[in-house]
Amino acid sequence: MAKLFEIRDIVFSPGGGKRQVRVSGTLDEGSFMGVRGPSGSGKTTLLRVLARLRGAGEGQALLEGRGWSEFTPVEWRRKVHYMSQKPVIFDGTVGQNLRMPFGLAAVHGDTAFDGSRVSAYLERLYLSESILEQDARTLSGGEAARIALIRAIIVAPRVLLLDEPLAALDLRAASAVTDLVCEWACEEPGRGVVIVSHAGDIAALPGISYVETGVEEGGSK
Repeated sequence: MAKLFEIRDIVFSPGGGKRQVRVSGTLDEGSFMGVRGPSGSGKTTLLRVLARLRGAGEGQALLEGRGWSEFTPVEWRRKVHYMSQKPVIFDGTVGQNLRMPFGLAAVHGDTAFDGSRVSAYLERLYLSESILEQDARTLSGGEAARIALIRAIIVAPRVLLLDEPLAALDLRAASAVTDLVCEWACEEPGRGVVIVSHAGDIAALPGISYVETGVEEGGSK
């Protein structure tokens, strides 16, 4: 498999403290990278660093051999998409939330909104198509998580950064999300997933490797 995404000696301080963590790892096409570490060790911080939402003290990430400094932050986030544990939901209907990225300059013209694909994803994730007309602010936590995932994958990123995507879901919905993400990662070349998750068995995800945030710079835990 081709190397898609590389974390190269990224150093950061979780929570703004003095503790520093150094992380390196490689994500191949069609595979998964799990982020492991105890609570408070910086798993979410690492995802935010990889999305360029927070700076790193040292190191860089590379997408298909190109360092993140070769992309504008907007271009990078378009290709390396971060989905937080608490999904971002905007005012308006669910349908408007799903269409919103396609009005942004970073997406406009690169890909088009595909209503039939959205309908198929809704069905796969046990959501009725009538939800598209619902006020997005009235969504439950589990519904919002699934809508945010659909919104993320329909803009065709190269790498998905998923922070606890199963946390708000029951077992049936969690299984459906896992299956959809696996299918998405493998259905076309040039895709991969970096995931933080305590729910479900991520060890069964295809081609999964791991990076650790529990090891401090210098090797101590």
